[in-house]
Amino acid sequence: MKISYLDLEKEFLRILRKHGVSDDSAIPCAHEFAETTAYGVVSHGVNRFPVFIGQLDKGEVKPHANPVKVGTFGAIEKWDGQQGIGNLIAKKMMDRAMEIASMQGIGIVALRNTNHWMRGGSYGYQGAKKGFISICWTNSIAVMPAWGAKQCCIGTNPLIIAVPTNPITMVDMSMSMFSYGKLQNYRLAGKALPIDGGFDNEGNYTRDPATIEANKRILPMGYWKGSGLSIVLDMIVTMLSGGLSVSDITKSGSETNVSQIFIAIKPSNEGVTASMQKSLQDIVSYVENAEPCDPNIRPRVPGQEFEKRYRKSMTEGIEVNDSIFEKLKSL
Repeated sequence: MKISYLDLEKEFLRILRKHGVSDDSAIPCAHEFAETTAYGVVSHGVNRFPVFIGQLDKGEVKPHANPVKVGTFGAIEKWDGQQGIGNLIAKKMMDRAMEIASMQGIGIVALRNTNHWMRGGSYGYQGAKKGFISICWTNSIAVMPAWGAKQCCIGTNPLIIAVPTNPITMVDMSMSMFSYGKLQNYRLAGKALPIDGGFDNEGNYTRDPATIEANKRILPMGYWKGSGLSIVLDMIVTMLSGGLSVSDITKSGSETNVSQIFIAIKPSNEGVTASMQKSLQDIVSYVENAEPCDPNIRPRVPGQEFEKRYRKSMTEGIEVNDSIFEKLKSL
């Protein structure tokens, strides 16, 4: 089914108010969920919203908590999220990283005791729109086997890198071949994955999203490379934030009190200069004009399709799975 942006935002707001969230948090939170969905990332927008409400009801998300600064070292600040609303805290932390970078050229905020930030790309996009190179990542509960393991012992630990091109270039990638949200999208659509995404119960590669969701033998991105990157990202965020690691979060039994990093880099004293923009556009053109495999599809520069998706959502409505919308109405 299709629903307008405003109607979806109103539905999110209705539910948040019903579950005891005051408007000072409910209004921006509903907006962030609607924005994420409008950009086409339904897995971390409308599809994720019932999970968020479940954590809210269990007390794992504390809707009135605000982040507190607990330490400073040069251009690095350490903050405690106090288990507040993940997407609202993440937005504040990226704003703070940009404030530091405006003064020192680079700003790094290490955050502990926060909650799922929903679409990580929102914060890379947030920084790049203001002319900063933006890098951020989060750890998670263990939902992926390390390379060579059967048991889940590492996180998907999404990493975002955004560059202030026009439109913005951004990589928003889970350390698994597919995020669990993307597996859900394929399962709900009744489709197989386009490439192998994990292992079946016998240890064979599979493209069946339901099997991977059930057994959690999801394939690391780039095989051993994604596995290794997941581990070092977890190490860095744990060191800098003083927060919980993937193993600590997993032992707690719930994906809360996660740790995150937000980095903003100011490209120069003048920001993004005309010569920088020309160089960036040359890179984009060089990639897009390479000989394509399919003559009808240009080589892809990551992230530049999001503005088109957003405009389409605002004019034509947002596609929402029927079962997900029924679940929303019941909340």
